[in-house]
Amino acid sequence: MTALRVAFQGVAGAYSESAAAALFPSATLLPHASFDAAFAALRDAAADAAVVPVENSYAGPVADVFDLLRGDERIRVLAEALVRVRHCLLGPPGATLGGVRAARSHPQALAQSDAFLRERGIRAEIAFDTAGAAAEVAERGDPAIAAIASRRAAERYGLTVLAEDIESAADNITRFLAVARDAAHAAGVPAALRAGPPKTSLAFTALNVPGALVRALQPFATAGVQLSRIESRPSRVAAWDYVFYVDFEGDPAVAPAAEALALMRHACAWVQVIGTYPAATTVIDP
Repeated sequence: MTALRVAFQGVAGAYSESAAAALFPSATLLPHASFDAAFAALRDAAADAAVVPVENSYAGPVADVFDLLRGDERIRVLAEALVRVRHCLLGPPGATLGGVRAARSHPQALAQSDAFLRERGIRAEIAFDTAGAAAEVAERGDPAIAAIASRRAAERYGLTVLAEDIESAADNITRFLAVARDAAHAAGVPAALRAGPPKTSLAFTALNVPGALVRALQPFATAGVQLSRIESRPSRVAAWDYVFYVDFEGDPAVAPAAEALALMRHACAWVQVIGTYPAATTVIDP
């Protein structure tokens, strides 16, 4: 049987690679420079699935991914994983913690490690990816320039771990989604990660009338359906026009979520179900 091809954003050693390996342990993992490129590979059938981060418990949502998720209605969420993120400060051989003047990493990783950096007067420098920053630091070889990335990245690029667990929050967890155009690819996800209760992600735009947002969400409260996330993003269609993203516990094809969703549609210009999938019940610690 041919191994699934799974796209992720970043390079070897990225946290997304760890998440992809956990969600699709038998797959061939394909690195991509951006989320756009990973989704393009999926759309063009150059990849069978993709694994992308959507939110972090400390730094919040990964906004671009939400826009990409609703950009193609053929792409659906298959599964999710909660991954414990342990950041390390990595330097080239011979570097010391006291000699580091700047740290390069993805903006999310820099935000998650801001207290550590401020305390030591280390300047934050933005890179496109955590492991990409590690590769750059290894190539540059400057002991004053470090990277914030995983221990996996340190091993991959021959860097020295100058400090471990530098994230500001002890419960620093990133939520990843496995997405694909073919629901059958969910079979590639280990059974242990498909054992949770059903969860649904959707996007919608409320009608432009007073109280429409309340009327869109009230049916879930009335039906006793728990919302686990709600946020808004600019629609990019018109100024001050917004798309709302909601996660709720349940299957939209089964009561009481089915009735709540049917009532919700009356207060919305459109509703797009992005996927119904098993909720993560454990935290993966790579």
